[in-house]
Amino acid sequence: MSLWFIAFILGVIYGYVNPGKEDRINILKKAVIIGIVIGAIIGFAFAAFIPFAGVIFAGFSIISSVLFTLYFAIAFVIGTIVGDFLEKILKG
Repeated sequence: MSLWFIAFILGVIYGYVNPGKEDRINILKKAVIIGIVIGAIIGFAFAAFIPFAGVIFAGFSIISSVLFTLYFAIAFVIGTIVGDFLEKILKG
């Protein structure tokens, strides 16, 4: 099963269970922050072990982690939209 699909299903569940509309922009902001933190940790760990190429890898690590988390955050946000729609229809 695709990780994107799992993120989507978790978003649907989150959107359905939580009453009212979710703050989707805040979810995306948190995803960017998490991506930067994870990327920085991984990048600086490599920079400590491989000094000559570590600095370049740290930059690529941060960028790729942000894009990776945004990819799943967008799937999650789309899931919350579907979950809010289901909540409106099924709970009336």
